[in-house]
Amino acid sequence: MNPRLLFALSASLLLLWGCKAATDASAPETTATPRAVRVAEVETGPALAPVIAIGAVAARDEARLAFKVGGVVRSISVRAGQSVRAGQVLATLETAEIDAAVAQAQAANDKAQRDLARGKTLFAEDVLTQEQLDDLGTAAEVAKAQLSAAAFNRQYAQITAPADGRVLRRLAEPRELVAPGQPILQLSQQGGGYTLRLNLPDRDFVNVGLGDPAQVQFDALPDQTFAARVIERGGAADPRTGTFAAELLLDAKTAPLSSGLIGRARIQASGRNSDATRSYVPLIALVEGDSDAALLFILDADDRARAQKVAVAFIDGDRAALRKALPEGTRIITDGAAYVDDGAQVRVVDPAAGR
Repeated sequence: MNPRLLFALSASLLLLWGCKAATDASAPETTATPRAVRVAEVETGPALAPVIAIGAVAARDEARLAFKVGGVVRSISVRAGQSVRAGQVLATLETAEIDAAVAQAQAANDKAQRDLARGKTLFAEDVLTQEQLDDLGTAAEVAKAQLSAAAFNRQYAQITAPADGRVLRRLAEPRELVAPGQPILQLSQQGGGYTLRLNLPDRDFVNVGLGDPAQVQFDALPDQTFAARVIERGGAADPRTGTFAAELLLDAKTAPLSSGLIGRARIQASGRNSDATRSYVPLIALVEGDSDAALLFILDADDRARAQKVAVAFIDGDRAALRKALPEGTRIITDGAAYVDDGAQVRVVDPAAGR
């Protein structure tokens, strides 16, 4: 290569390097732009996790109607789903056998009354003793009682509606032979409302108290959520399942509910200490989770992220309940928490939402 050309090229490179170095030395130092984040405040809520349970809807005032005596069903005039009025005759038995029993009791009562009247006459004539007259009186009383019982049974050879309501189930058919007390119809009374009947495991049952609020949702009514409250708690576990019965009263008097619908209840259990509380943070604020341990970032007064290790007690929807409380109102980084470092300067996108 030509020595002169080589010298010129080397001189040019040295000149360019010197200019760049001078430029770099004179350029102002740039700083990183604070990352944009959103924040939320620590909230205070119940100390216990909500109890989630599945149950079936039932009318609050339900009755299983039956005949007092056994016999052959003559007629059932209603079907499931039909509305009824108080006093309406719903079902009857064949009464030939019952009428015969009434007639027999009536005849026995008439004879006992005649015997008593004749005995009083003979006693006045000193033909009967006082003991014999007393026996006739006792027999007359027994016959009268038997007639009353037979007449009472004939009265209950038909089933009438105890109140306005609706037939839920028809449990027998005409010409069937039924036993005394065997349910024939299941009726719900009008205006009594609906309940959700639950079976709770012991770990949940011990924390649920009367009056605890709840929310209930149904797959059949996906756009509606019904308020409810606990109105009954079982006294003993079911020996077959080991679960305890509980009942919620639904605030849904105008809703299109029917007995048998399956609902999912979320009960805010009060537990033994209804005043106990926990700190809640948005679930999105947690980063680097490992079992119940997690990391979140607290926003300090200078808008810097400060890492804070926390322990999660339970998850409630889109919130996490913490084992150890944080001061209420503490600002927690939510959106963007996964992209900040401890001590990093951040910029709150919506300061009004976090202050």
